[in-house]
Amino acid sequence: MPDTYKQIRKTWKLRDFPKIITVFALCFAVTAVANAQTPDFPESMPIIERPFPDDPDKFSFAIIGDKTGGGLDKWHVFDRAIDEINVLKPDFAIMVGDLIQGDTHDLERLAAEWKEFWQHESDLILPFLPLPGNHDITNPVMYQYWKDNIGRTYSAFRYKNCLFIMLNTEEWHDPSHAEWDWEKEGWFGAAQIKYVEDELTQHADVRHTFVLMHRPIWLYENSGWEQIEAALGDRAYTVFAGHYHNLTLHTRNDRRYFVLSATGGGLTPQDAPEAGAFDHYSIVTVEGEAANVAIIEPGNVHPADISTAVFKERISSLLSFKSHFNIDRTQPHSNGSLEILMENTLEKQLDVEIVFDASEHWQISPHRLAFQVKPGQTASGVVALTARSDAFTPLPTYDYAIVYGGEQLTGRKDLFHPVDRSDMRVLKDWMLLGPFDLGVTAMPTNSNNVPPNFVTAPLPESDAGKTYDGQAGEIAWKEHLSETERINLDDAFGNTDWAFGYGMTYIKSPDARRVFAQVGWGSHLGRLFLNGVEMPAASRPGTHLFRGWAHFELPLKAGWNTLTIQSGDYTGGWDYRMEIADGSDTLQFNTKPADVQD
Repeated sequence: MPDTYKQIRKTWKLRDFPKIITVFALCFAVTAVANAQTPDFPESMPIIERPFPDDPDKFSFAIIGDKTGGGLDKWHVFDRAIDEINVLKPDFAIMVGDLIQGDTHDLERLAAEWKEFWQHESDLILPFLPLPGNHDITNPVMYQYWKDNIGRTYSAFRYKNCLFIMLNTEEWHDPSHAEWDWEKEGWFGAAQIKYVEDELTQHADVRHTFVLMHRPIWLYENSGWEQIEAALGDRAYTVFAGHYHNLTLHTRNDRRYFVLSATGGGLTPQDAPEAGAFDHYSIVTVEGEAANVAIIEPGNVHPADISTAVFKERISSLLSFKSHFNIDRTQPHSNGSLEILMENTLEKQLDVEIVFDASEHWQISPHRLAFQVKPGQTASGVVALTARSDAFTPLPTYDYAIVYGGEQLTGRKDLFHPVDRSDMRVLKDWMLLGPFDLGVTAMPTNSNNVPPNFVTAPLPESDAGKTYDGQAGEIAWKEHLSETERINLDDAFGNTDWAFGYGMTYIKSPDARRVFAQVGWGSHLGRLFLNGVEMPAASRPGTHLFRGWAHFELPLKAGWNTLTIQSGDYTGGWDYRMEIADGSDTLQFNTKPADVQD
């Protein structure tokens, strides 16, 4: 049967999925006579059915982590995990979501991504149960595709007197919901929570309950998890999730809650396994009421508590940075410092190195600091910084790494920020215009190849009554008063792909001055203009902007200034966040100033 199934799977098309399920359902019905432990699956349960073992008591199952969200070149990691799971031979395998890259409305592209996934999954010889993740169900189109081609979005089944509850943390994308009431529905929706409560009531006598979901919703406030957790009560249960691509074991109500790392998804590896930043899959073995969890990296087996939330909290407080800087425009130079404190609360020695990159605008002394800190000890240092008051961007950057017991625990590149966080004003009110057509239907392999439509498009006029030819018809400026700090262009422009648009707002300054500003891009393409003049420092040539920050200065004139952002994206999911330093609260901001000429 496995050879026949594999042959079928190598040539199948996604539209044939329901037929394949039907064939295996019939085969399963025949085997069920001999195997009384076969679970009673609900209709349309997402599962690739394969034979279940006969052992009525002890059993094991595998949990596979995220494959996507980065990691496009890491299929070999996923394939290796599948091979090892086949050797270990648990009873079945569950995947906690993010099977495909997704994030699209293009059905042809969506079908191709699912075909690619099933080609890799088809080497698995076990029953396989997928959960939807945010990459699998990113929008109503993808939600409907899942239901039509894979099955239910949430389910429950019983196996060898254990209950498995498979949750959908993306239910808010259901196209039947015109609007989603987050206060009432939370992340699961009332119907899903009622389904879980009913399943728990009907199966109160099981020896163990396993709850699996993509996002670790217990970490979210007012999420709806509170109701499910209350329904779980004092029964024996374990919770698993993915999404964050980093292994962390939490403890709640004396129960274990696992956030699993990726299995071929994007992550930044760290040598110390306690940091949880490594690809793995898990094997859960159930005996009696107990569930033993093994965290398995290719070639390695780790105990379940290798990376705990307590250890992570201690990591986060090991190294602290405190900046002091005063931008004094009345003086030719501004001065400040960066204080660095290391406190080793761990069990092994920490080696820390901090290195500043060379900067033509900044004088930095010293450029490098290094500490060796034994358990229970502290170390500190100060870096002095000086820059011209009229030209302190680009800002200086530094790299730091922490080595724990000879293995890298963490490392990153950071930026010295000269303005206190409380002095940065987030611009949430804009006039928006879009979407316009980018004129392409494929992402360029070279990020320097910006679509001509984006580069040559003239800045639109600010006249609210003027109309333009948009991507799908006539469009005009619309006021957008955001409740969030990021301006969500997907919502504003209707979840469109291969498009660009504009945001415009006004800043009134009492005099001519230069102000520090920063824009957080959530798009592949972005440009920023002040009074019709492009600010090149606001974008990063030679790279896609997605999830990047640009730091620069705005030369404001006295009176009203026009700030325009042009943002474009290839596959949707785009936004931006604009911040301006205004520690003295002397600037005014408006989408419709009374006189933009004064």
